[in-house]
Amino acid sequence: MSRQTDASCRSIMSAPPAVLKPTDSVAFALHSIVKHRLPALPVVDADGHYVGMLPRSRLIALAMPRVLSHEDEKHPLGHLLEVGFIQDTLTDLQARVDAVANEPVSRHMDTDVPVLQPDTPLMNTMLFLYRRRNILPVVENGKLLGIVSVWDVLARIGRVG
Repeated sequence: MSRQTDASCRSIMSAPPAVLKPTDSVAFALHSIVKHRLPALPVVDADGHYVGMLPRSRLIALAMPRVLSHEDEKHPLGHLLEVGFIQDTLTDLQARVDAVANEPVSRHMDTDVPVLQPDTPLMNTMLFLYRRRNILPVVENGKLLGIVSVWDVLARIGRVG
């Protein structure tokens, strides 16, 4: 590996273990994320063009009462849980997910995830992962080449696996 390649995200990129299509169901996506134990899966069209990511947080939000999934810094709602206002059961969470299980992934994917190029500097990639992401797509000419996850980074810097 050349020094230039070694200093780019290509040196820590891995092939995605799975991808989703925009038309895949939420139920299929949930199964795939659990099976691969990833924080998100890339979504690609029929030609392999990257269109977004489906993070596990979106799937968790689908199971939550809507009032909690719309919490933000200006409107913290965690205190509702502290006072016991919401006491949902596992059955309640499952029912919410069942209600959207057949919806397409395209309705729930995140299209604002930063996209890396294979020649993105390694330190830029590391900073994105350190600050706010667990997994990032690597795209060239619109097509998904791979992903960079925190696990890819840790495995390579620690020479594990």
